[in-house]
Amino acid sequence: MPKRVLLLVMPFLTLRRPHLGVGLLKAELNRKGLECDIRYYNFRFAGVIGTAVYERIAENTPTHHMVGEFIFTPALFDEVRPFNDFMAAIGSDLKRYDGPFLQQIERARNLSPAFIHECASQIDLDQYDIVGLTSTFQQNVASLAMGKEIKRRAPHIVTAFGGANFEGVMGVELHRQFPFVDVVCSGEADDIFPEVVRRLRSGEPLHEMGGVTCRLGGETVTGSTPQTFVTGLNDLPYPDHTDYFREFTAAKEKPAMGPELTMETSRGCWWGQKHHCTFCGLNGLSMTYRSKSPDRAYREIKYLLAEYGDFDIFNTDNIVDLRYFSELFPRLISEGIKAKLFYETKANLKKTQLMLIKRAGSYSIQPGIESLSSHVLALMDKGIKGIQNVQLLRWAREMDLDVQWTIIYGFPGEEPEDYQKVTRLVGAIKHLQPPLVVTRFRLDRFSPMFKDPAKYGIVNVRSYRGHQICYPFPEETLQRIAYFLDCNPPMTPETFREIKNMWQAVDTWRQFHPKSALTAEVTPSSLILRDRRAGYPMADYTYHGLARDLYLALDGVHSDSFLLEWARTKYPSAQYTADDVQRILNEFLAHDLVLCEDNLYLALALLPLDRITDDVPEKLGTAAERMPAALGT
Repeated sequence: MPKRVLLLVMPFLTLRRPHLGVGLLKAELNRKGLECDIRYYNFRFAGVIGTAVYERIAENTPTHHMVGEFIFTPALFDEVRPFNDFMAAIGSDLKRYDGPFLQQIERARNLSPAFIHECASQIDLDQYDIVGLTSTFQQNVASLAMGKEIKRRAPHIVTAFGGANFEGVMGVELHRQFPFVDVVCSGEADDIFPEVVRRLRSGEPLHEMGGVTCRLGGETVTGSTPQTFVTGLNDLPYPDHTDYFREFTAAKEKPAMGPELTMETSRGCWWGQKHHCTFCGLNGLSMTYRSKSPDRAYREIKYLLAEYGDFDIFNTDNIVDLRYFSELFPRLISEGIKAKLFYETKANLKKTQLMLIKRAGSYSIQPGIESLSSHVLALMDKGIKGIQNVQLLRWAREMDLDVQWTIIYGFPGEEPEDYQKVTRLVGAIKHLQPPLVVTRFRLDRFSPMFKDPAKYGIVNVRSYRGHQICYPFPEETLQRIAYFLDCNPPMTPETFREIKNMWQAVDTWRQFHPKSALTAEVTPSSLILRDRRAGYPMADYTYHGLARDLYLALDGVHSDSFLLEWARTKYPSAQYTADDVQRILNEFLAHDLVLCEDNLYLALALLPLDRITDDVPEKLGTAAERMPAALGT
C-alpha cells in the first residue's frame, strides 16, 4: 500500500481559522497524485487545557513573552527552566497575568509532555513515510517536540519542517541544533515540498535543491541553487480545508470566534517593493508582489463559500491589489455575494474604495496605520500622513467598519513634539475607533532595521528573555533561530516621557470612546454639528452658506489653497479671499471640529453617507494645487 504524507498543525495556532499553508500543500500533493492527511492538534490541546485558556494564550499574550513556547519546553528538553523564571522574564508585564491565569499556564506546561506522547500514539505511523510540521509564531517548540517524538517512535519516517519560523538562517540553525529534523523547506513550499516528497521516495538527493536544508554525511547543508518563488498564483490549487472543519465540528467546546475561511489573493507587497517599511519583517525573502487575477480571486471566493459554508474569509495578503477595486469587489456586489472579506490595506484608500470593501460584505479591515504622527510615519517609510490615517478612521466609523490598528513607537529619530501632537489629537477624536494596542517596535528579521541596526542607531541587539528561558542555547544561536530580537532603540528620556503621556491619553480614549460622539446633521441650507465628545462641552454648532459648504468639502483631506479655489469656483460672484476661508477654518479649529496639519484640513464630525455630494473634485483644473505625493494611492 502506498505511503501517505502527514501534515501536523500544532499549538498555538489560532482555533478560529484553518492554516492556509498546509491546506495549499495538501491540495497540491493530491493534484500530483500524492495522498496527504492533515491533523489539527491545536484543537486537541484546547480540549485538554480548556478552549478559553487556549485562546487567551494564543490570541491575547504578547508574542515576545513566548507563553506558548514555554509551555511545551518540558516536552522537548530533558532539563527546563522553572516556572518562576517565566514570571521573572516578563517582569513589569506580569500585571497582564492574573493569578488564576498563571496557574492555568503552569498546568498546561505540566500536561504538555503527556499530550505530545498521546498525540504521537494516535498516529498509525506505518501509513506514513513523511511527516511535515509547520511553525509560525508560537508553534515552534510544540512542533519540534512532536517531530522528536515521532522520530523516536519511527526512525524511518522523514520529518520535514517549514513555515515562517524556519525561513532562511532560522531553519538552517534549527536543523543544525535538532538532529531529528531531517529536512527544512525555507520560504514558499508550494513547488518545493512536493518535489522533496518525490525525490525522497525515488532515492534522489536533496542537497542541491534551492530553499532546502538537509544532511549530507551527517552535516547540515543547504542547496546552493537559488531559491525560487511562485510566480503564477493563478496556477495554485484551491486550499483544502476539509480536515480543519472536521476538527472544528468535532470539538466539544468551540472557540469564541469562528470558524473562518483562509485564502490568499496575493503574496509580497507592492508598497514594500518601492519603500520597505523600516520595522516590517513580513514576506521574509519574497517581497516581490504577485497577485491573482480578479477573475481567479472571484472564482476562488465562490468555491470556498460553496464548499465550506458562508463564513468570513480571512485573506493572508499583506496588501490588497488595487485592481480589485474596479474588477473584483464590484463583481461581488453586483452578484449579491456578501463575501465578508478581511484584508490588510494601506490607509490612504479613497472613500469610494473603502465603501466598495464595505458593500462587498467586509466589516473589518487592517490598514497599516501604526501612528498618527506624520514625522514618525516618515521614519517608518510608510508614505502617508497622520491626517490621512485620521481620515480613514473617520470614514470607517461612518461606514460602521471595524478598523484593527496599532500605535507603534520607539523609532530612531522620534522627537518629544511628535507625541505631544498625538496626545493633543487623541483628545479631539475620542469618537473615532481607538487602537487595539500601543507598543514599542520589535526588531523583526528581514526588516530594514534588523538588517542594518547601526544605520538606525540601534544598539545592544539581543534575544528576548522569552527565547532565553525556552531554549538552552548560547546567545549567538538564539539570535540565529529567533524571528524577532530585542534591542535598545535610540530614544531620549524626554521622548519616552511624552510617549507615556500619549499612552495614558490612549487609555482615556478607550475608556470614553463608547460615550463620545461628534455628528453632523445636513439640510439643503444648513449644517448642525452636535458635539458630545468626552472632555468637550456639550454643544451644537450651526453653519450656513460658505461655512456649511467648506465643512462638507472637508469630508476628505484638502489644503487651504484648494479650498479657496473651490470656494471661488462654487461662488464665482462672491470673490472670496484667502482671509475669508481662513476665518471660517479658524472658527472650526477653535472648537476642534476640524483637524489641521500644516496647510491640510479634515472635518472630524461624522458626516451622513447619503448626504455627501460629489461636487468636490480631487483637483480643480490646471490651477489647482497638487497634493503631496504621500496623499496619492
